Amino acid sequence: MNKYLSKLCEISKKPERLVVGLMSGTALDGLDVALCKIKGSGQDSDIEVLQFDTCLYDEEQRTRLRLIQSKELTNTQELTMLNSELGFWYAEKVLKLLKRWDIDPEEVDLIASHGQTVYHAPAQSDEDIHTTLQMVDGDHIAQESGIITTSDFRQKHTAVGGEGAPMAGIFDELFFRDDTQNRMLLNLGGIANFSWLPARNSGKKILATDTGPANTLINEAMQTYFHMPYDEGGKMAATGTIHSELVKYVLLEPYFRKPFPKTTGQEDFQLSYIEQLMEGHRIELKPADLVATLTAITSQSIARAVDELVGDQSFDCYVSGGGSYNQTLMNDLNDRISQANFKPFKELGIHPDAKEAAMMAFFGNESVAGEGLTIPGVTEEKVHLGKISLPG
Repeated sequence: MNKYLSKLCEISKKPERLVVGLMSGTALDGLDVALCKIKGSGQDSDIEVLQFDTCLYDEEQRTRLRLIQSKELTNTQELTMLNSELGFWYAEKVLKLLKRWDIDPEEVDLIASHGQTVYHAPAQSDEDIHTTLQMVDGDHIAQESGIITTSDFRQKHTAVGGEGAPMAGIFDELFFRDDTQNRMLLNLGGIANFSWLPARNSGKKILATDTGPANTLINEAMQTYFHMPYDEGGKMAATGTIHSELVKYVLLEPYFRKPFPKTTGQEDFQLSYIEQLMEGHRIELKPADLVATLTAITSQSIARAVDELVGDQSFDCYVSGGGSYNQTLMNDLNDRISQANFKPFKELGIHPDAKEAAMMAFFGNESVAGEGLTIPGVTEEKVHLGKISLPG
């Protein structure tokens, strides 16, 4: 028998596992790495983040990724090269962090990698299928690290009829739903999404959905006009004036008229799309005013989604993702979503920056040791997410 298959069987039977979760989002900040201790599986899971760090992409990596991410036409040679190169890079970063954390790689049961989203394409009609593509090859991670690797979690989501995103609802319901208090977990990455978790005692179902852009348009504008990766603290937006008519035009676009739950990506929200709208409506803006307006588009699209799905129900709101550090955005959300009592994410027991990497660790644990997961709003049949790559 393949020694790694034998090892995999042994891992699946352990009462607890040490799993490294890897997450890289569309904002291209870098690779989030969470070392997690996970006891049990499924409803009986317990997860503890032991260590966390972010390995930043260098500017060359970001530039190469931007040229292939969310593009209808791309350089397939470059895509293929990055798929392998980043696999080795991910493994190298994991091994360096394990050494710093004084953890022998032999102690780690699994690596669980989300990969880097290249293109996200939910169906546009009943005749289409939902598709999504993440790169960074799991075999390269496994071979270079010597650790069994799980990856490609979104593919099963689409295979059973889901849109491939958001996936956080599965994780959020299991670990963060409360018996008596309504909660919302809002993630402000490149794209904004939230998990609406009505109190268990209410008998109501949860809902997970994207709402539209979070940081993607803001970051692109900052990179284009200010040669900065993002609007630190929302300081640039705070100096600008919001163009309310442009906000209105954007919120009339087709995506915002689709019913919930729904998903989207940078394919739908790029700066060139905003500039085309501005040209069509003869709008000229100073760069700071554009950043302020893009920030308002994010906050108002989120607030509209909350109003439509939650109504006047009060709830505790926990925010994660890079946008949680944008004070201008957070102030506007606080003003617009009066139903929400915003609370520090750390109260939930996981640092907000580590949340998505920890979620990948959970999915990796489930792919090896779990009995399958239901996907809210997609299927009540239990399915296993992810592919398994063996070293050697």
